[in-house]
Amino acid sequence: MKKRLLLIAIAALFASPSHGAAQGEISAILSSGIAPNRQALEGFREAVRERKGSVRTDEHFLDKEGGDAIVQRILAEKSAMVFAVGPDAAWLAKERLRNMPVVFAMVLNPNPLLGQNVTGVSLEIPARVKLEKIRKFLPDARRVGVIYSKTSLAQYRDVVQGCKALGLQAVGREVESGKEFPKAFGEMAQQMDLFLMLPDTKVFFPKSIEYLLVEALKNKVPVIGLAASYTRAGALFSFEADYRDVGRQAGVMAVKIIEGGRSANIEPAAPRRIKSSVNLAVAGRLGIMIDPQVIREASEVFR
Repeated sequence: MKKRLLLIAIAALFASPSHGAAQGEISAILSSGIAPNRQALEGFREAVRERKGSVRTDEHFLDKEGGDAIVQRILAEKSAMVFAVGPDAAWLAKERLRNMPVVFAMVLNPNPLLGQNVTGVSLEIPARVKLEKIRKFLPDARRVGVIYSKTSLAQYRDVVQGCKALGLQAVGREVESGKEFPKAFGEMAQQMDLFLMLPDTKVFFPKSIEYLLVEALKNKVPVIGLAASYTRAGALFSFEADYRDVGRQAGVMAVKIIEGGRSANIEPAAPRRIKSSVNLAVAGRLGIMIDPQVIREASEVFR
């Protein structure tokens, strides 16, 4: 009898798949291999390694391999969970891997993604956080100009609420598309102390951004951009998430899932570390003195 039980146990051991229900094995899907996505993946791996030791994380690049091939490989690998980096990867995981836990990162406006098996870290910096930093960087500014569309209406409402809480005033104009941007900006140029960009591709695309940066400088209106590339192009400041740390936040979530937690019970998070960049040449043309401490704390300074 004992011999028979031993043989059954050995057979079961060899019958189980090698990767199978491998505790902690992760499949990472990247929308593309751009540097911010890779930084997020590096941070993710660091956080998982610090808490769980060596954990295998396979990489799949959506823009190179295609969704069908990636889904087939992940199902064959029987990974414990998926780390989806970027919106395209996150939507693929949500729609095609419904029975697998998913943690996303590098996604703006992630609410539609959330579900029983999906949680993660948004790329969006809360309006209140941005406004607090703006008040520190530009203490005399009170009127915050914003141009938005229906796509970014929720973000604009957050700006309005944040302004009320901080004693600031939101000056907003809604547009249907970026084609209406010049008229809207012209109408509000003298009614604002700064202009805050929102992540909205209906409003902001290369031509409208170029117009904004040129006209804002003419009207002595500092622009607060979305990333260091905007600061380099002519915004006074930009605030953006620390991509590596966003990955680390997602890694902590992944460890909780590997250890038996459920995605639905893990609250989605906003970035906890914010990087700033400043353009001192633009500050000079606007006649704005930048606090030396702000310059020291900036991750990038353009002169």
